[in-house]
Amino acid sequence: MNLFHGESVSQYIHTKQQSMKLEINNIQDETIKSINLEECAEYYASKYYIDPLTVYEENKEQQIEEAKIKQYNTWHRMDPYHEPEFFLVDGYHIIFKIPFYGDSKLFTLQPSTMILTKYDFDEVIAPKGDDYGFLIKTLQFTAHDLKERMDKLAEFVEGQYNQSMESVRKMIGYINSDIDRYNREIKNDAVSLLNGRLEKAKDFESISKALEIPLKLRENAPNLTPIQLKRKSRIIKDHPKTSKVVQTEHYISDDDYINILNIIHSSCSAMEITAKTFNKFDEEELRDSIIATLGTHYENSVSGETFRKEGKTDILVLFDNKAAFIGECKIWHGIKRFNDAVEQLFGYSTWKDIKLALIVFNKDNKNFMAIRENVEKWMKENAKLYTKRNGNMWDCLLYRSDTNTNIKLVVGIYDVSI
Repeated sequence: MNLFHGESVSQYIHTKQQSMKLEINNIQDETIKSINLEECAEYYASKYYIDPLTVYEENKEQQIEEAKIKQYNTWHRMDPYHEPEFFLVDGYHIIFKIPFYGDSKLFTLQPSTMILTKYDFDEVIAPKGDDYGFLIKTLQFTAHDLKERMDKLAEFVEGQYNQSMESVRKMIGYINSDIDRYNREIKNDAVSLLNGRLEKAKDFESISKALEIPLKLRENAPNLTPIQLKRKSRIIKDHPKTSKVVQTEHYISDDDYINILNIIHSSCSAMEITAKTFNKFDEEELRDSIIATLGTHYENSVSGETFRKEGKTDILVLFDNKAAFIGECKIWHGIKRFNDAVEQLFGYSTWKDIKLALIVFNKDNKNFMAIRENVEKWMKENAKLYTKRNGNMWDCLLYRSDTNTNIKLVVGIYDVSI
């Protein structure tokens, strides 16, 4: 692959800036008026920060393998009809594996200052979480070239390597210089956008009040008024002229279930934005924050640590003292504990409770992507069906063998690490 021949660094930066602008402009009015703007600016500055490239050449690894080396045949010009243009000779490939850290996308970009040449590498392996990425580069030598330099072979190969990397090092410096300018300004940009969004929310509210026009919610926004959970009556007809209600069941409609999940997602997303505050909270305090938000939407129906069947749940929405929604809050401590939490939810619920939620907070693991990948793998192995939304929520259908029922479970993973 040829490095540094893609889009320009300025285009890449512009895309990042536009993404941050769009995300901040889409913050709901209620959220922007309630969050700490300084912490919020730090959140966006961290989210849209571009990791510069750091290449650890002193830690490079190398290996050698036998190969056939193509060489140009100078006799081809003299006798083009009988002499081949190239011929193969015995040789070696020396493969360098060079660790690096940073945004691997930068290796494809053109910096504002360029050295026009070709930068041939075999592969760029992107860093994953806290693990290094690698640049893979192969240098080829004929057996004759290496045998001639046996007395100083290591110095010769190292010299060839350095010669091939000289321009690469300069290009990395040019890339990092462009990125550093962007990173120095990203927080100021976030502050400016957040203040602009706040002013827009205040202007809209003041104008609406002046005109006495009630505020209208977005269609996908959680409701701000209490929701009446529905009651379902089972009708048994025992005579053409008469019928009677023999049992009343309590259930939660799909709309109410989705609404509760939207409220929880909105609340937890706000926690991510101000992670510096919520990282200090323990499991119970995080749970209480969600309950406080749900309490503004449901009248006298939300409780925490409410006893149910074999244990006590974290979040319970009640209707006529019957369970309508059951949720559990956990701190991430690995996939085994995650699986235990799902089993715990089953233990809390009865056969009628078929709509559940598991909310998981990451406080300590810096590799949030790895957590999402673990949960995704768990879904593939355990769910009958599942879909992913919002990047960190999964809707899944699980079979519960003890009740012979299918359970709807929504899993949300939120990152409040700092």
